[in-house]
Amino acid sequence: MNKSKVIELVQKFLAKVDHGIAFDVISEGVRQEDSWWYVPVLATRNGKDLPREMTVNIFANVEDELEREKNVNVLFIPVISGRERSASFGKRAS
Repeated sequence: MNKSKVIELVQKFLAKVDHGIAFDVISEGVRQEDSWWYVPVLATRNGKDLPREMTVNIFANVEDELEREKNVNVLFIPVISGRERSASFGKRAS
């Protein structure tokens, strides 16, 4: 399976999640190591990053579905937006 096909499958499976969540697959960061695909994804709702505890559960469920239904090993890498990253770094520095 090639990178384009993995991205297509990931987008298709993430689209089933809905709940007002937008998923942005960062295609430039998708890479394969052995039988695993590493896929960076930014998850947002109403323009704000989804809390990490929500993305972990969603990503784990979708990873399981992809393995079970398509025999593809995917590990999602949660990405935070630049805006959220700047805000969190600012808080740590205080």
